Amino acid sequence: MEYEFEVEAEVHKPVGAGYRVKALVHDLGLYINGMMVFPPNDEHEDWAVYPPLLSRAGRGKYKYIVEFNKHTALWEEIFEACIEAVQAEAGLSATGEPI
Repeated sequence: MEYEFEVEAEVHKPVGAGYRVKALVHDLGLYINGMMVFPPNDEHEDWAVYPPLLSRAGRGKYKYIVEFNKHTALWEEIFEACIEAVQAEAGLSATGEPI
């Protein structure tokens, strides 16, 4: 795949079954803190990557701080960079299994 953007991601910390990841899109000068990445598990066979959420305290509702068109190259590259960062940090394969 030929990349259109230069995206860098790093794991900030593990959170429950997932990881909080920071993503930087160098070309745009865009820094996204709070991406959540979940490896495959018994219930979900694919990786999951979510943009940061803002909780509306007491209402049980959440709102995405940053939204993406998930059919564009930018989202695809952020998605891949976040997964690669978690794989490197946790020593996981593409299927979420330890290597």
